[in-house]
Amino acid sequence: MTDRNDPVVMRHRNLEKIAMTALAVGRTLVETGAKTDVVRQGMTMVAEGLGADQIHARIGFASLSLTVTSGDNTITRMRTVGAHGVNLRLNHGVRRLCTRVKHHDMTVASTIEALTHLITKTPRHPWYLVALAVGLACASFGRLLGIDWSAFMPVLIGGALGQAVRHFLLKAHTNPFVVAAIVACVAATTAGFGSELAASPMLQTAMFSSVLLLVPGVPVLNAQTDIMEGYPTMGSARAMTVLMILVFITVGVWAAQMALGVGGPKAAPIVHGVLHQAFFGATAAFGFGILFNFGWRTLFWAALAGGLALSVRTVGLELGWSLAAASFMAAAAVGVAVRLLNLLPDRFGPAGNVLAVAGCIPMVPGSAASQGIMGLMELTAQAPIDAHATLLFTVEYTLRAIFTMGAIGAGLTIVTSVLRRPDFPAWSEKVGLRAQREE
Repeated sequence: MTDRNDPVVMRHRNLEKIAMTALAVGRTLVETGAKTDVVRQGMTMVAEGLGADQIHARIGFASLSLTVTSGDNTITRMRTVGAHGVNLRLNHGVRRLCTRVKHHDMTVASTIEALTHLITKTPRHPWYLVALAVGLACASFGRLLGIDWSAFMPVLIGGALGQAVRHFLLKAHTNPFVVAAIVACVAATTAGFGSELAASPMLQTAMFSSVLLLVPGVPVLNAQTDIMEGYPTMGSARAMTVLMILVFITVGVWAAQMALGVGGPKAAPIVHGVLHQAFFGATAAFGFGILFNFGWRTLFWAALAGGLALSVRTVGLELGWSLAAASFMAAAAVGVAVRLLNLLPDRFGPAGNVLAVAGCIPMVPGSAASQGIMGLMELTAQAPIDAHATLLFTVEYTLRAIFTMGAIGAGLTIVTSVLRRPDFPAWSEKVGLRAQREE
């Protein structure tokens, strides 16, 4: 009996096709910013929909492995994972495909064809629009951090130029950590030089604001969520990657400061009221929504979520709460608002957990984390100036960043755990028709 006629060999070959198809779906979900549990669910739905009886998955930062069983036959396959990013439209398209495979009579060939079509044909915002939106988001971050109006345009230009440089460096497959250092140096130098020409006293804040496009807000929150949901290995890998990116951002900013001769104490930030913070929080969330490839309708809700987050946090700070406590309440409020949004009619579109994350992005203390790392670098100098004050400064900003990020993640996770919502759309004819149109 030849292999072609051997039923055992044929069953193993069919299982291999099922496993590789599920792994391809899982890889796309990881690369577009999904948390680990969503990746596991997606691969399981596809494998079961294609005929597997049992599925066991191992999800790592750089690779995925899957064991599928049908009757007495079992096969294990592994696949590498590419660069991690955020692409909401593609991510949600793949989730709809997973739902369709599980509840519809699809074959391995048709699933692969549909996935390939999603990857190649899902629309993306043009790079120049993304650069402009990111520059506007960085300038809005600057206003949230207290820069004056004379530094607003330099930060916008620095952030936009940095995003353009990042786009072309990543397209050339440059190491992402090296990209972070180069972009941070370019953006901070541009913002610092422009602010100096505009006679702004807030050069340091302007320089840090211009590099906030590099702060990996979604990976930070995904890392914490993964650990809290029982995936400590993946969460720890994401956390270490975030730490490395922050280190390279700090190196880039440090190089820019050395080039411009910027140093000394920072100018006191300008304190603003609730309406100002809400407006620029909404603008920052809108800009990062374009970077994350949100659809235009979803961008509107992302802006509202960002405005809500900054409103609640500002009110909390005005009431005397700590930054961590105010950030926790703001994240929880955004989480509840997103859950309520799902009660609206379908014409408003589904709002997933990523919408809540986008609303919380303007609260991510990337500047505090970078300044904490920079303080550690200053302490390693041969003769640090006022080492005691520098140590206190470093500890203050490091703890502020850690506890604020922990508070944001806890606020979102608690709400999503109590007010649970499916990570994948429920099957309906409407979901099926939309998935077919995407093919």
